[in-house]
Parts: sequence; structure tokens; C-alpha cells
Amino acid sequence: MQEEMIIGGIPTAERMKREIEKSHRRSKSYGISPEERNISQKKLSPLELAGRRNHSGHLLEVVIAHIEECYELLSPDDFMVAFADADGFILHLAGSDEIKRKFAQRNCAPGYRWTERDVGTTALSLCRLLTCPIQLNDKDHFCRRAHGFTSSAAPIFGRHESFAGVLVVSGASSKTHPHTLIMVTMAARSIEKHMRLLRRNSEMSLYIGFLDRVLETAGTGLMTMDNDMRIWKINRQGKEILKAGEVDGQPLSVVRGLELDLDDIARNPEKWKDKEASLPGDVHFYYTVQPVLSEHQEKLGAVMVFEEFSTVRKRAARISGAEPFFMFDHLIGSSPLFAEAVKLARKAAKTASTVLLLGETGTGKELFAQAIHNGSPRRLQPFVPINCGAIPGELLESELFGYVDGAFTDAHRGGRPGKFELANEGTILLDEIGDMPPAMQVKLLRVLQTGEIQRIGARQTMLTDTRIIAATHVDLNEMIELNRFRKDLFYRLNIVQIILPPLRQRGAGDIEALALHFVARYGEHTVLSTEALRALITYDWPGNVRELENAIQRAMHLSGGRTIRAEHLGLQRRPATRAAGAPGTLKEMERRVINDTLAQRAGNMARTAKSLGISRATLYRKVEEYRKMDKTGEQ
Repeated sequence: MQEEMIIGGIPTAERMKREIEKSHRRSKSYGISPEERNISQKKLSPLELAGRRNHSGHLLEVVIAHIEECYELLSPDDFMVAFADADGFILHLAGSDEIKRKFAQRNCAPGYRWTERDVGTTALSLCRLLTCPIQLNDKDHFCRRAHGFTSSAAPIFGRHESFAGVLVVSGASSKTHPHTLIMVTMAARSIEKHMRLLRRNSEMSLYIGFLDRVLETAGTGLMTMDNDMRIWKINRQGKEILKAGEVDGQPLSVVRGLELDLDDIARNPEKWKDKEASLPGDVHFYYTVQPVLSEHQEKLGAVMVFEEFSTVRKRAARISGAEPFFMFDHLIGSSPLFAEAVKLARKAAKTASTVLLLGETGTGKELFAQAIHNGSPRRLQPFVPINCGAIPGELLESELFGYVDGAFTDAHRGGRPGKFELANEGTILLDEIGDMPPAMQVKLLRVLQTGEIQRIGARQTMLTDTRIIAATHVDLNEMIELNRFRKDLFYRLNIVQIILPPLRQRGAGDIEALALHFVARYGEHTVLSTEALRALITYDWPGNVRELENAIQRAMHLSGGRTIRAEHLGLQRRPATRAAGAPGTLKEMERRVINDTLAQRAGNMARTAKSLGISRATLYRKVEEYRKMDKTGEQ
């Protein structure tokens, strides 16, 4: 059929003649009267017509506007112009009152349906059927009442080339001209272009609205700038972080202290990632600025993503796995010594005082620290633990206090905050404080005295509001005597001292309660036999609660998750070094625990360090320390 079309999709005269003949035959078969209009021709009620017009939306508005333009080329006294929807219902008809009256006599008026089954062969009905431009003249129409008229109709297509309706012009046969069909076809195409433009504008408006909502719900500060470093858009959270008002459309200089170099951002984008800024008015945030380039790599501006420092700090605490879980209700035990420790910890939680936790390895010092934090007014702020004995001395300062950009070789670009900054307004746990190098003890003492910290390489200090909980398994008094721990630091830390009793001093009741807790935790259907419980109670537990938990886990595997017997526990009796329950110094208890654990692990230093929860470097140092003490005869 393509070869039977001329420019604009208008059929050739030969094809048009064949289509008209076929339409006449169909009209006869439908029972259409050539003399009178079909009395069953569908007509809409006024309410239905209003509904159809409303459903057509912007299309009808655009059609009416183009019909008015058509009358600049046509006379409303000679021609009527109408629009019918995809179902053939006439929704609008324009012309003079006289021509409207004439066409109404043929049921050509708003509300009437003009399909081939309703009215036979007409330009409107045939255009709707063939979806191509159609021009009929005089006897080409099936009904005689249409003879003497000429009609030109063109289809209108909508989104995805769907058929949307028909635009038709009709007048006296004497006015017939091929240009009329071309004009109607061009008008239909113009209507389609207009509708495409409206759709694009609507989609752009939706896109811009969606983009605005994305900016507002991003969860971070977002700011876009043009090539002149003028703020194009900043979201609500960004305004709150920068403490800025309505700055959209203003130069970046309205944000005092923030300096960005667009050329450098474009040349060195990596340099502008994860930077830190402190602006006047106590504005402290981390930001990344990246260039915005066109598809031809032309600079269009930049976008800055930024977050308040306190938000970054809280997220860092969560990511580091330091989210405090344990509360006082999670601490299991009712023995007098343990109950006294819990009672003192509950009181300490209500204050801002520094707490010193003392106890053998495995007694639960970090659990107590978490419970104190969770029971304090700082519970919603970060809890940041750091093991002072597991980090080499030369790195400990940067871990605790952070560093600025370029402070030393291989320093992270933009610098990095230390644990004290991350813990600001919250709690920092300085675990194994007894292993802290002397040089760091001096710096920590200054923090306790002044409340100020200073990043490595920084010129200025900053205030920190951090609650300190220190913990150690060594005897600090003995360390002071050996000149390995500062007496003034000890006094600063020892505001609230809490001693956690070793498991062997807590009695059978606590051992049983803890054992049953671990069995329930790791095996839903596992049972602890009587002889296994007896073995647990009579064992002296050099590794304390941590060793008990490990023993239960190991027994769970060996028992297949059923009944735990004594042999599954793998406990070996050792001769007591003192009367049962007799306390010794922390140093003596530490030495005994290390010796016992080394014996259990067949002298394997790595496994022993892991079991005790300390670094291998700390274990080697302690073993060497005890070896020297044996040589000199010290106890």
C-alpha cells in the first residue's frame, strides 16, 4: 500500500476510489439508508459529552486553538471544522451559526457518533477506519443528504503513535480544492507536535519535581553550583548544616569561609573527596565536591555532598562494630562480689565521672563498659572502644587523636578524626590502659586535665566532651611502682573504681547460671548433664567467663547439639595455687592465667593470645617480663 500514498500519507486517487467503493458496499451491508440518517445512531447525553470532553484533556484544548487558526484560511460561513475522538464521537464543531444549523440537520453535531456503521461512507468515518488523510466530494458520500458537500479529514496520533481522533473540514462541493486536504493534514500534524511538546514539558516538570524530592530526601546536604560558582540549588538539610537561609541563586561567597576552586575540582576531582571544613558559627562538616560535565566534557558546574561531623562520627561508630548492645539486665550473676560490682556500675552510669574497671582477662570489662554507657544520659551518642595494648605505640596517638591532611607520609588525604572526636558527647573505652606507652600517658593526662585534644599536625586544639571508661587486667599500683604507669594519670582515672571478680570467686550459682545461659544461647535443644555441670562448678576457670563461653561452644559441637557430658567440656583439673576463694594481687592472677592458658594451648603463643583476648605482642612482652622477674627473684 505504501506506493499508493503521496506526500503526507494521503492516498492516491486510484486507491481512494477503491476504498470508497468498498466502503459503500459495507455501508449497504450495515443497512445504512442512503436517504435518511440511521435512527439508532449513537448520541451522547450532555453529561456523557462533558465526560468525554474532560477525558480528552489537553488534546481538545489544542485542537480548538488550531481550529481558530484554520479560520484564518477558511471562511466560517462556508466551512465547518470538527473534531471527533478515537471512538468517532464529535466533541467539538466550529463554524457560523448558519452552517452549524445546516450540519446539525444531518446529525453532524457534538455528541453524535460518526462511524461507518452509524453514517456509512464519510470522510470522518473512512479516515477513522483507514487512519490516513481522506477527501470525499459530492457522491463519494454514501448518504444523499451529504451530496453537494466536500469533506477533508486527517487522523491525529498520540503517544506511541496511538490513534487519538480525527480533524475534519466540510463545506459546499463548489469549494472543493486539494489544498484543503493538505491544510487539514498539516493542522493534524501541528496538533501532534503541540501535544508532544506539552508531554515533554509535563514530563520535565515531573522530573524536576522528582529531582527536587530526591534532593530533599537524600539524607545528606546537597548543593549544586554553576560555572560562575553561583548556588543553583541547596536542599533543606544542607541549609541546616551550613546554618544558611535562602541562598538559592546567590554566589557561593554567601557561605562564609567555604572556598571552592572549580578549575581545580575539574582537574583533580580525587583531591576534593572526603574533605573536612570548619566554618564560622561552629559549622563543622565533611564534604565531597565533584565536577558536573556535559557529554562533550564541558564544565557545567559542580555538586557538593556534605554531612555534619557529628553524623559522620555516629555512623563511623556503627560501622566499626562498636554499637553497644549490653545493658545491666544482660549481666548474669547474683554472687555478692558480682552484685556489688553491678550496683556500683549502675551508680556510676548516672554520673559523668571517669570509671576504672579492674579485673582479670575474660571477666567482662567491656560488657560492663557498654552497660554503663547504655545506662547513662549519653546512651544515644557514640560508644567507641579502643584496645590500647593491641595498637603499636607509634600508631596509638593517631588512633586516639587523629591527624590533619599531610601530617605524615601515607596519611589519608583530607586527614582523619581520632577516636576521641568520634566519641564526642558519648563514651570512649580505653581497654588495656595498663599497656599504654608512657608518652601516650602524658597526652591522655592532658585530655583529662583540660578537656582538649589536638590532631597530629594541627595547630589548634579542640574541646571534647567524652566520658572516659578505662579498663585493665594488670595491677596499676604495681605498674606505678615499676615506673611503667604514671601516678597522676592513675589518680585521674581512678574516680570510680569497679573491681570485677574472677569467675572462681563468684561461686557455683553464677557458674551454673552462666553455663545455662550459654547453652540456651547456642543450642535450643541442648541439655547440660549433671556430671558436666559438676565439672563446670569445680573447675577454677583461669580464663573466666570468656573461657566458660568457649568451653560451652566447643562442647556443643562435640555433643552434636544434644546432651553435653563432662568429657565434651575438655576441662583439665589443675592444682590450686592458693586456698579456694583467696584473692591475690591482679599481677599474680594475671601471671597464673597466662601460665595456665599457655599450658592448655601447648605453649602456642598465637592461640594463647587469642584465647586471652590480647595481642601477641602484649603476650610476648608479659612472658618476658615474668621471665626477668624470675631471674631477679621478684614476686
